[in-house]
Amino acid sequence: MPILRSPESEETKEMAKWEQYPGGEWCPHPLQPGNPYRYRPYPKMLYKAQQNPQSGKWVCSQDTPANFGFRTAEEWDRACQAASAFTTSCQCIVNDETEHKRRRESGEGWCESPQEALEWRQKLQDQIAEAAAVRNWEDRNMTDKAKDESAAAEADHFGHLPEIPEKPKRRGRPPKVA
Repeated sequence: MPILRSPESEETKEMAKWEQYPGGEWCPHPLQPGNPYRYRPYPKMLYKAQQNPQSGKWVCSQDTPANFGFRTAEEWDRACQAASAFTTSCQCIVNDETEHKRRRESGEGWCESPQEALEWRQKLQDQIAEAAAVRNWEDRNMTDKAKDESAAAEADHFGHLPEIPEKPKRRGRPPKVA
């Protein structure tokens, strides 16, 4: 049963301000909505591609897991919370142009759409892979000791290693030998 409201009441006038489309039994002017649509650029959602912990793929969101395959409801609930937390970490809402510009120029990979974020991440991975390939090509001219250090650094690192971290040199006088 619809609620009847007087068109002259303050509540009805306030509701009409929020009405987007014509119609409604409480709208005082059914053919003229109080708040027609207009484009507002902010707040805006930005996306960042991250590596999914389970599959290892680069994604911008993680689906909620199906409820089968879990021993208890608590396990499934934890998996749902982990998926939600991952998706939240891949999204960011900016409220104005300065915040938007700061996020885009941060170098963290915040983009306008999930597809753009995946393309940005792929481009970054390609650049890292190319730098690692150049380093591997240049490693052929290294001494055996340097090659051993390079192999040890690569064993400690997962993925492409574009450059070998430099070990700090010991400064000062060498210790006396007995």
